[in-house]
Amino acid sequence: MIWEIDEQERVIEGIDASGRPDPAYAAALGLVNAPYGRRALALVCDLAVWTVIQLPLWLGTLPLFLKLATGAISPYGFVNHPDFVLGIVTASITVALTLAFVVVQLVLHGRRGVTIGKAVAGIRSVNVRTLERPGVGAVLLRFLIVIAAGVVPFGSAVFLLSPTFDPQDRGRGWHDKATNVWLVDVRNGLNPYDEKRMRIARKTLKAEPVEERAELPSLATPLDPARQPEYRPGSRISAGVLGLARPTETPIPQAAPAPAPVPVPQPKLPQPKLPQPLPEVARGEASPSTTLVLRLDTGESIPVSGPILLGRNPDAVGHPGARPIRVADGSRTLSKTHMLVRPVAGGLEVVDCASTNGSGLIRAGIEQGLTAGVPVRAADGDRIRLGDRTADVVRA
Repeated sequence: MIWEIDEQERVIEGIDASGRPDPAYAAALGLVNAPYGRRALALVCDLAVWTVIQLPLWLGTLPLFLKLATGAISPYGFVNHPDFVLGIVTASITVALTLAFVVVQLVLHGRRGVTIGKAVAGIRSVNVRTLERPGVGAVLLRFLIVIAAGVVPFGSAVFLLSPTFDPQDRGRGWHDKATNVWLVDVRNGLNPYDEKRMRIARKTLKAEPVEERAELPSLATPLDPARQPEYRPGSRISAGVLGLARPTETPIPQAAPAPAPVPVPQPKLPQPKLPQPLPEVARGEASPSTTLVLRLDTGESIPVSGPILLGRNPDAVGHPGARPIRVADGSRTLSKTHMLVRPVAGGLEVVDCASTNGSGLIRAGIEQGLTAGVPVRAADGDRIRLGDRTADVVRA
């Protein structure tokens, strides 16, 4: 028996029809180009660390070699010089530290997209097609291309300035294009090595808009006493179950009835005054003072007429005056107390309550991560992310 294995080719998201990476897709995910100033800062930091590693060689070994080169001492005197052993030790230290520095830099750069300088500057390197780690081979080839360019007069300077010539305005130089490397800013944009955030961002882009559900009849008591309610729990249809109140039908004219007997007058008793029913606000509808509601991805609507706490089981102890609202979460990505939402002039103010899986504000397809405790303004048409759940800000 011959077994055949169906090897499916990996589908790479964000690639156009010609196989080139689409900058618009990366921008929609929240990835930002690394600024030139911080790229230069990263290079300076890496060179500074390399310079410190070379100090033992320059201070302990190089002076002795200069004496030999200038003829101040003979080869015999060089070997028998009192500083010969010190020179050998300092040279060995520099060689060992340089080798370790280069290996660590290449491995970190290839697998995590970071070097010492890039960590200080807040930038990362990714593969421009997959938006994942570039690979050790790619960063090694990139380094060798820059070193080889230094052989040509002004070659290194031209390569280092080539990012300014990128027609896509992504800051990719010739050495970056040759190795499919792209430098991104993780301070002002999404960190591509945060797997959970990247997964949520990709899922948000692929998510299809939720179809509008048919509006259900209101359970609220109408303010106008003469108006019939849209839904009366006491009404029953022919099957004997609760249902919509049937409209009042026009009575069919009947034949004139026989004269009724003259009623005997009865004494009038005082009728007790019944309390008038108060208007109720139905679940899922906002009061007249409410202008915005949160429509969850399940279709449920939460009116925001005052401060509310969202989560699996919100605790309002630290938020006096806020109304806790439980949100169903089958994926277990919501924290117990996940987010505080309160109405403000012109929209809503959302605050992440140090949730485990984080929160975000999605506007025009671009997500802005929320910092715990920092309020962010949300307007009509925005979308709020709580873990893997989303809620649209719409008018009631």
